[in-house]
Amino acid sequence: MKLVSFPALLGCLVFLSSCSSNDNLVFCPPLSAPSEGTRAFIVTDKHRQIVDVRLNGVRAQCTTEANGDVLMAVKAGLKLTRNLAENAKEDIAVVPMMSAILDADDQVVSNDRFGYKNGFDTGLERLLPVVEFELVVPSGGRAVISLTPTH
Repeated sequence: MKLVSFPALLGCLVFLSSCSSNDNLVFCPPLSAPSEGTRAFIVTDKHRQIVDVRLNGVRAQCTTEANGDVLMAVKAGLKLTRNLAENAKEDIAVVPMMSAILDADDQVVSNDRFGYKNGFDTGLERLLPVVEFELVVPSGGRAVISLTPTH
């Protein structure tokens, strides 16, 4: 019989205790992105280089608020790629995004535009940032996110 090492046992204990401390977690409302909004082309600030941006996975963790709304803590992975043959110098790329919150009757109750600034170092072709934001969705509602192109 093999013995479990103390560090492995301690790691499992910490993991399980962190799961049990979030008693107010609930199932998240639907969160989607239209196919047109999962990919966009943006232009960098200084050298006006075109960058291909893609949504690279989205996760959310949800809790209920006192009024019954659901607070979604969203983590969206992005994949930014530029062509180093066009320009390999450092530059800034701002990724514009938008969100829409719909109620149970699919009526838009709010929308928002926001962006994330990302820096390319010299010679760097690809960035894989994870952006974090929160959405408040009414009970029975849903959320939609999208990249918005600048080029």
